[in-house]
Amino acid sequence: MVRNMRLPTSNNREVELTKKNEKIKDNAVLSLFRNIALCNSREGVDAAFVIARFLDAEGINENNFLLYLLMIETNNSFIIDGLTGKRNPFLLFSSINPSWFMLKETFRILARFKRNEICGKGLFSFLGIIQNAYKSSNFGFSLYELSISDVYNIGKYLDKKKGQDDETNILLLSILLDIYNVGINNKKMRIKRVAIMANSIRMAFFDERKDMSDAIPDVLLIKSDYKKRQIKPGIVIGKADR
Repeated sequence: MVRNMRLPTSNNREVELTKKNEKIKDNAVLSLFRNIALCNSREGVDAAFVIARFLDAEGINENNFLLYLLMIETNNSFIIDGLTGKRNPFLLFSSINPSWFMLKETFRILARFKRNEICGKGLFSFLGIIQNAYKSSNFGFSLYELSISDVYNIGKYLDKKKGQDDETNILLLSILLDIYNVGINNKKMRIKRVAIMANSIRMAFFDERKDMSDAIPDVLLIKSDYKKRQIKPGIVIGKADR
């Protein structure tokens, strides 16, 4: 009678070690990208610029859009120019289906910066993500339920002094109107409150008797008191990137 024999465990151990080392490798790559994205040295900016140009050549897709977000968060105009190329930054993420994580990251980054800090193309790319999700249905709310804080961090980028014809103001006001139109008919009272706040911010912008601080907390309307000191890439930049 042949007894049941246990299979050698070496193969299982090799599989476990392989998975462990793959995870270490992935974490190392992620850590490297995060260090590069800090852009606090000429070498880091050069590396980020090369990555941005590579991503532009590859084109945005479901596998790399997180790297696009990471590059835009550098808030370095040279890097963002290299990333977007000749494309309209507002439409940069239009081919990617919005996800909870994409929207969460968008609002995290909007909240991170003061109202005058994000460079134009970077802000436009985030506004494109938001409008794509909340334009005409409850899809966005079902995916990522906006909070009043999120709406504040949209409205704080309005610049009343530039008036209604300013391109950025037009986009911001349009997005706030979309949030109001879609949210006001929602059955959830907390979403209705978000919609009402979005409309209150719009009304504060249009009403000459009001300041934006009548609708948005003062702390969110503080501008940065430092001069922007972004580092220019040291590598050769083509005419299209200037």
